[in-house]
Amino acid sequence: MVISAVLNHQHHDSDQLKFCIDVGLGPEDFSAPGLALIYETMISAYLDSSHEDFLEVLLKDAHYQNHQNQNYLNQIFDEGSSIRNETLKYHAKVLKMLSFERQEICLIAQIISCLQQGDSYDCVYLDLEKLRKEKSEYGKEEKNQFGHGLSLWWEDFESKKIDGYSSGKEIKSHLPSLDEKTQGFRRAEVSVLAGSPGSGKSAFALNLILAAVNGSKAKTTLISLEMTLDEIMARVVVQMTDRVPLKFILDPTRLQFKKWQGIEDELNRLNKEIQKAKDWTNKLLEEGVFDATALNSFHPDVVEKTVEKAARQGSDFIVLDHIHRILFPSKEGIYTEQMTNFMVTLTAISKSYGCNILVLSQLNRESSKESRKPRLTDLRGSGGIEENASLALFLSRELDSTEADLSILKARSGRSGWSIPMVFNPERLTFAEDLY
Repeated sequence: MVISAVLNHQHHDSDQLKFCIDVGLGPEDFSAPGLALIYETMISAYLDSSHEDFLEVLLKDAHYQNHQNQNYLNQIFDEGSSIRNETLKYHAKVLKMLSFERQEICLIAQIISCLQQGDSYDCVYLDLEKLRKEKSEYGKEEKNQFGHGLSLWWEDFESKKIDGYSSGKEIKSHLPSLDEKTQGFRRAEVSVLAGSPGSGKSAFALNLILAAVNGSKAKTTLISLEMTLDEIMARVVVQMTDRVPLKFILDPTRLQFKKWQGIEDELNRLNKEIQKAKDWTNKLLEEGVFDATALNSFHPDVVEKTVEKAARQGSDFIVLDHIHRILFPSKEGIYTEQMTNFMVTLTAISKSYGCNILVLSQLNRESSKESRKPRLTDLRGSGGIEENASLALFLSRELDSTEADLSILKARSGRSGWSIPMVFNPERLTFAEDLY
């Protein structure tokens, strides 16, 4: 798993091999000779040039020109793909401690063998004493995790009670009730926003992104498997303007003076609103608080790496629109298992980088057929999604209606089983809490 984690996640912004080196892990600590050779090759490449693509280095090595050895390398590649950062450090430490245990057992076995044969075991015993001292010293470096963490937790807790304290780490939504009753979008968690087709999930998610930028100054990323970059930007601009229909943003030729058929003052107003949106998007670009990616590949590995890249580059709030576009390998009967594995990976990313990942999800058709409010079990591939989501939101809206409802069906850090009445503005593609 340690080898796989480094192969999968080594990057110039995220030096995974350094975690292993810093805890003293060496090739001799791997029990399998093949793994020891791989690790030794990576160390050599790292010391030579801080190489990032270790898999490329390994495949060029003469040892891995052999087809059987290539297969061995490919087999271990996915073993620890969900491990990274601090989690990798802990795995490396455990591996180091297991190495001490293994060496100790081997030395004891040598001493027993010497006794049975009547040979001197003094040198072996000295090696054993030396090893035990190294093991003891290595163990001393480990702080009591609970005690250390508890002390830091109380210090953090007391500092937050002081008037005027602000961590600057909250990810605010634009819905007061949601933030108050559920603690909103917390870091190191995965959230899910579900709804039937046409309910407005993508528009609502974009509302949440802009609210996070405005309210929290959070760095955000939208990863879309549905829209092109042109479509994303058109919807961003519409939400930043007042009464500018989407058709004018999608087709700016309608704003040409010679084609304009309305009142000239209205054309001037539209152009002023669009200019305000342009100034605002330029500010977003300058501050680096919003990024968008329109994926053309729906392979789970591509989606996963795109999400991790956004997290590695510092995004606090990442929206994935939407998860059911991912093309998992076609294997009958294991769709739910594949979805679960993918959600577990997203959870690992959110915890490793301290961000919130909001996943958009489709509903099955059971709730609409039965004319009832949606339940968690109405999520497609619901098992893996509901288990790994800390916050589950369900958006309900009829296609031509301005009335909507946001049900909070799961909230690990707050109240669940309630809903927020909302109003949809079809001109701006925005949702707001209905406070009346």
